[in-house]
Amino acid sequence: MIKTLITYATVLIFWGCFGSSYQYFDGTLEEAKAIAGSKLIFIKFYTNTWAGCIRLDVETLRNPKIQELSNEHLISLKYNANDKAGNEIYKQYNCQYVPHLLFLDSNGNEVDRIIGFIPPSEYLLRLNDIINQKNTLSDYLNRYKNGEITADIIASIATKYEDRKENNKAAEFFTILIDKFPDPTSELYKSGKFFLASHKFDNGNDNALRDYIKNNENSNFIYSAYRKMAHHYANTENLDKEIKTYNEMVLQFSDKPDALNSYAWRMAEIETNLEDALDKVRRAIMLTADNPKQQANIIDTEAEVLWKMKRYDDAIESINKAISIDPNSEYFKDQKIKFIDSKKGNDQPA
Repeated sequence: MIKTLITYATVLIFWGCFGSSYQYFDGTLEEAKAIAGSKLIFIKFYTNTWAGCIRLDVETLRNPKIQELSNEHLISLKYNANDKAGNEIYKQYNCQYVPHLLFLDSNGNEVDRIIGFIPPSEYLLRLNDIINQKNTLSDYLNRYKNGEITADIIASIATKYEDRKENNKAAEFFTILIDKFPDPTSELYKSGKFFLASHKFDNGNDNALRDYIKNNENSNFIYSAYRKMAHHYANTENLDKEIKTYNEMVLQFSDKPDALNSYAWRMAEIETNLEDALDKVRRAIMLTADNPKQQANIIDTEAEVLWKMKRYDDAIESINKAISIDPNSEYFKDQKIKFIDSKKGNDQPA
């Protein structure tokens, strides 16, 4: 299993422990822009099943201080990123991932954005900054133009452009960072080097990330480099290079459960190397013995691989183990139904 799900029963329990619901404007983005005035427009992009979106609602946006500040300074909208209307705006502003929080002025120009779940204390700090136009892209650019040329400022500008998927501008500032502050021990420097290698790869240099891996053996971004290459080759339907990349990844990360699990899941999807996928996912299960929630998701991958191998009884046995760990998971229950139906369809006695 790759996605993280949370049941609605659990959500209802959480909601009972927090304050009132966050208030949203009952209108369109264009209507919000027409009445915004000096207020900012806040857009929350979400999906119904992604745990980070639900946590944001339950833990962060129900915070009374956040609601008070938001009601005073924001006109708030929410869009499901998978719905037609929401997806159009999501793409218009080059959004990626959910939850994705966008802050606009009354003309629809971006002020700032927050990507991913953020806890209440951190969100409150970020919200105050955004309302006061502090530590935004415009603020960083003004400080840079006024002579505040530091590694932190340059990296912040680059990262803001990266968040907006304005990757050419991000590359420009990451290049400045590398040239002006060449400190290989700095996390900012390491981030910049990885981004520039990724940018070259995205622009057609097929060796850029492999060269990065070769020349930065101790980098924390090597796993990300492999994942990026694998996704690229999957999207471009270059199966040989995709499988080669996955094989290199699991060889280097033989003790990393996420690597082994993602490899096994993908092999199940393309119905290739299933015996090896089963070996790898079972190692991942063993490595996650102290993390039942993660292990349950990996056991689901084992079940999926077994299902693709037409070992239906074994698949059902595996998914039952996942269900015993997380009995509230509707996804696991749906998986079991799928396996049972396949078994019946192949004339095996129930």
